[in-house]
Amino acid sequence: MMLNYSFHENIDGGEGLLPFNAVSSNKKSPKPCLKSRRIRIISEKIKKPQPGKTFARQRLNELLANQLEKFGSSLIFGRAGTGKTTLALDFAKDYERVVWFRVESTDSDWETFAQYFISSFQTVLPDSKLDISGILPNQPNEGSILNFLEQIFSVLEQTSPQKRLLIALDDLHSVFDADWFETFFKGLLSFEIPSIQMLLLSRSKPSFPLWRLRSKQKLGVLDESLLLFTLEELEKFSSSKKSSKEELKRIHKSSFGRISKILELQSAQIVR
Repeated sequence: MMLNYSFHENIDGGEGLLPFNAVSSNKKSPKPCLKSRRIRIISEKIKKPQPGKTFARQRLNELLANQLEKFGSSLIFGRAGTGKTTLALDFAKDYERVVWFRVESTDSDWETFAQYFISSFQTVLPDSKLDISGILPNQPNEGSILNFLEQIFSVLEQTSPQKRLLIALDDLHSVFDADWFETFFKGLLSFEIPSIQMLLLSRSKPSFPLWRLRSKQKLGVLDESLLLFTLEELEKFSSSKKSSKEELKRIHKSSFGRISKILELQSAQIVR
């Protein structure tokens, strides 16, 4: 039995919330496949953020493009304020379809995470008929999680394959400690579909080793050292601020190329 997920604006639960409802497509009173617990979907978490000031970094965009062409996925990790999300948003401009899920620590519960994961596709692919509630596991184990992912990617592969799809999971470190995460992560990277690529954004690497995934060409990695601004990039970024080369060198040295610190120092310079 398969259930159809339908999403409607919540008119009594506060702004920005969507209820997650399971609506049966079978009229013979089927047994429910999910617990009756209702997951309230916060729409902002599955909506691509609006970028602030954008700055195209050709060096990193080319590196990401090469990694995704080879591996299909890339893990971008670095501390808060190193520009992970900004880079992903700029890179995503070239995609016809972008699925975005900003993960939080409350999503470490499998049911919550899985329902948000499904919902993120529904917002971008409303006509995909992603009727997969029948295989959503309440008690996650390796077999059920892999089956869950297989059903999702089977549908995605058939949905407008001529249009590229980018899946971005932001702040993924929030669920690294979940019992099911390693199985989900490795299972996610096992699907090789040319029209589907993935960006995984995190403040750190997962606790389990990644060398096997990298050696099997399943995952590219872009770490914090690569995210740091070079002096040349800082000069281009600051071209409208009329800063001297000496001032920019001082800012670059003091910030170590970290964009959040660069903005802080430039703001202080304007105030003075």
